[in-house]
Amino acid sequence: MPELVPIDHDRLLETFLRLVRIDSYHGNEDRIVEVLEPMLHAAGLTTEVDAHGNLIARWDAQDSDAEPLMLNAHMDTVWPTPDMEPVVTDEGVASDGSSVLGADDKAGVAAIVEAVQAVADAGLPHGPIELVFTVGEDVGHIGSRAFDPESIESRRGLVFDGDGPVGTVVTEGPSAQAFTAVFRGRAAHAGVEPENGVSAIAMAARAIDRMKLGRITRYTVANIGTINGGQAVNIVPPEVTLVGQARSLRPRVLEQQIAHMREVMEEAANEFGGTVEYEETMRIDAFGFNQQNPVVLWANRAIRAAGLEPSPVFTVGGSDAHEFNAKGIWSVMLGMGCTGAHTVEEFAPHEALRQTAQVAAQAIVVG
Repeated sequence: MPELVPIDHDRLLETFLRLVRIDSYHGNEDRIVEVLEPMLHAAGLTTEVDAHGNLIARWDAQDSDAEPLMLNAHMDTVWPTPDMEPVVTDEGVASDGSSVLGADDKAGVAAIVEAVQAVADAGLPHGPIELVFTVGEDVGHIGSRAFDPESIESRRGLVFDGDGPVGTVVTEGPSAQAFTAVFRGRAAHAGVEPENGVSAIAMAARAIDRMKLGRITRYTVANIGTINGGQAVNIVPPEVTLVGQARSLRPRVLEQQIAHMREVMEEAANEFGGTVEYEETMRIDAFGFNQQNPVVLWANRAIRAAGLEPSPVFTVGGSDAHEFNAKGIWSVMLGMGCTGAHTVEEFAPHEALRQTAQVAAQAIVVG
């Protein structure tokens, strides 16, 4: 068992607080890059920003012939994020209530940075390490989807972006299908001749009411994420657009759910005398690993070396791990112990931050 890498919790906390104070909703990730690059250079890494805004850092092997390994976290957060002041308590770090905290995924970013700093400070041997900090994960895996896998050598990766306590290893993720549906009716003056109009909003409302949404089964979920349309209060709305998605660990069930959602939308449009145009958009494919897969073994060794017990789970959530796996970089997600992601109640416990950094540091030294 490799020695425990000493983690500097004060430095880790300082890095995390510095990052969460930065508004890095997609399009602003360069502000995070400006903070990270000097820190990584000081630890002995080289960096570059690819054409899509992803920050890639490389660390040459030190007294080790281990295979190249990738550590990943994403730099963006969901909205809202501006002008939030983190609240630090004895238990951890919370948002001041005006915004998400951004622990998703700045806790992962801070933990990885502390891990390389701690390993560098201790002068411990390690194989080639590649860090990939992506953009736009929360708005559609933009950075990882565009990422060129040939830009790094690693074919194993740990994605620090998982739910659950530290020690959780997400070994199975779902397939997902997103879609856009445009309902078209007929405009009319809502006060003078409403009977001559066909309301696209009414069509969409009926379709949504009939859809199976939320948690369909343990392995399948579906959601209508946005609805936009209408012109004015005195105009029967001629057009409305729905954007939705379904996810499932069971591909056949996913296809059935998507077919169901499309069918009820077409039925609703026909009943009102309107039309609906349906287009499938972003697709992600499922991934799954058994306990003997090299990337799972690596994750488990790192977790045990950090003094924790690995716990394999599945998720119905999406992440950059989906995109890396599709590109031939075997990747699992690791739980980070934060709670309330995507809400103003988001919370990052001090111990979870420390444990996450410890796991990342042990992952580097166990190879």
